[in-house]
Amino acid sequence: MTNTPHAARWRRALAAALVAAGCGAEPAATPTPTPPRADAGPDRPLEAPLPEVRLVVDADRNGALDDTRAEWSQRAAWSTTHGAMLMANVDDDDGDRAVDASDEEVNGEADAADLARFRVAAWPGAPDGAEGSLTLPELAAARVRIFRRGPDGWSAFAPASARLSRDDLRAGVEFGIEAKDFPSPQWDGNVEIRLTVTGAGDDRADTAVMRTAPWVMFNSVAPTVRVYGPQAEGFGPATAFYYDLEDATTADGMPIQWINTLDRNYLADPDEGPDVWMQDIMEFGWTGIPSADGLHAMPVVLRTPNRQRTVARFTERELLGPDFGYVWKYASLTVNGRNWDPSLDSFGDLELLPPHRHGAHDHPLGRIIHGSVDARHSDVAMRQFLDAQSVQGPPLYVDTSWLHVGHIDEVLSFVPAETPRGWKLLLASPRLARSILTDFMGRDPAHARALMFAGKYWYYESGPMQGRAYPAQRSVQAILADAELMAFNQQAQARIDMLREQLVEEVGLADDDIVEIPFLMWSQGPQRAAAYMPGTVNLLLYNRTAVVARPYGPNVGATDFIEEDMAERLRPFGITVRFAEQWDLLHAAQGEVHCGTNAVREFPQQRWWEVPR
Repeated sequence: MTNTPHAARWRRALAAALVAAGCGAEPAATPTPTPPRADAGPDRPLEAPLPEVRLVVDADRNGALDDTRAEWSQRAAWSTTHGAMLMANVDDDDGDRAVDASDEEVNGEADAADLARFRVAAWPGAPDGAEGSLTLPELAAARVRIFRRGPDGWSAFAPASARLSRDDLRAGVEFGIEAKDFPSPQWDGNVEIRLTVTGAGDDRADTAVMRTAPWVMFNSVAPTVRVYGPQAEGFGPATAFYYDLEDATTADGMPIQWINTLDRNYLADPDEGPDVWMQDIMEFGWTGIPSADGLHAMPVVLRTPNRQRTVARFTERELLGPDFGYVWKYASLTVNGRNWDPSLDSFGDLELLPPHRHGAHDHPLGRIIHGSVDARHSDVAMRQFLDAQSVQGPPLYVDTSWLHVGHIDEVLSFVPAETPRGWKLLLASPRLARSILTDFMGRDPAHARALMFAGKYWYYESGPMQGRAYPAQRSVQAILADAELMAFNQQAQARIDMLREQLVEEVGLADDDIVEIPFLMWSQGPQRAAAYMPGTVNLLLYNRTAVVARPYGPNVGATDFIEEDMAERLRPFGITVRFAEQWDLLHAAQGEVHCGTNAVREFPQQRWWEVPR
């Protein structure tokens, strides 16, 4: 072996290891590195000792800092099976209404639990004059915070200026690290930590890599933890919906949290009434890292970029708290440009294709689907944020510019199903609506006179009659004979067929993966469509219950023909359909049940770090 200082140190360390194993004479006293494996023997060669200067991270993802050769050998690597990680510390464990990562304190044990740990391994033989330092690349250094653990707890550690003394190196030092935010277009979430020791002869160094956990959107067909709904006491249109949603969740034992949309903190203009669109103001996801128990995670609410939606303050005032995170991304008017439509920043336009595989494309955590095209697009910063999370990407952008409100949930949703794929796509179908109404009218001549939307009203949205009501009810025959309405629905169907083709190509859906949901649409301006019949595809799903807009279809005796049809379409998948009164509150304002509700789901068994992105 070449006689270099490095080789000489290695021979001395190996000699010390051989003595520990009972072989050879004792050499002169030197700092003793980590001993070799106890099971070394004639048939199993001794491993080289670990370096004296080294970092220890949770590279094997068991929630512990194991100072072993196997752990150390993976310290600078990152794959679906090995590599350490840290978390964006975006909950609020001290109740100051600010995310914990916004300060330089560790706010108690709960906050400490959100820190990923790493350690400078003890080097008992560190010589006098030895000094250590930690360095991070500039991008990462600005986006993470490191804390040092001492006898009196945690204290902020500034790598740019703080140093480790000889005594620190001899004893070893434990650190906690948090990300201040999630991965972004400017920063991929990777953190390279370099330990350098000087004053011990030749400078020595070691490097470890950690990756920041992304924000991961919940899958709507996953088991549900809690539902959110609007409360507006004394506001007539909200009362019936409140009671129907209360009855449905109570019958199913589903917890529900009501948001007081009349709270003065949430009203931009009290004269305009409450903002009851719970789906629009927030989207729920989660983040997490490995722990000794398997997963340390928290739900994280993503707030709408639309700063005019003051009811969205609820997300920061009421949801942000211990083990419940908060994130808000929005761009300036200048960055968003002239084709930006704030309506597309509402999260009825942000959905998740449930987990699926199509050819070489595997999406075990699902894939984001969002309505946004160059001619009519959503907030730039929000889309950049979604792109940067990567594990549910690349997002599938679809054209919803032909819809008046512009939300993808106006035409599609998902339900669980006992199939190899595990779910079904529900897709709006004006064509099927026309077909079943024609069939209904043909069953009995009297059915032609049956009324749809009996007792319901539309409301003028502008002009001198703004806010005034006019009757919505019409006979089945009158609706089907409305040539303008039927022609418009042919155009709407063509748009939906284009979306269907895109989903078939991207997801690999077969015809029996798609359940058509019948309802007619109508024009709300040039090339802008909205649901004419209540859009029953726009539903709240929790577990095996779907809460659906009461459709006010034609009655046969005491039975609503459209209600019966909807229940029959979902019954094969074990879905119980519960209908809710929401015409005045939501439908007349071009929304439905999904628009007025929200839900938090269970953390999936699939871990984000196992997704090869």
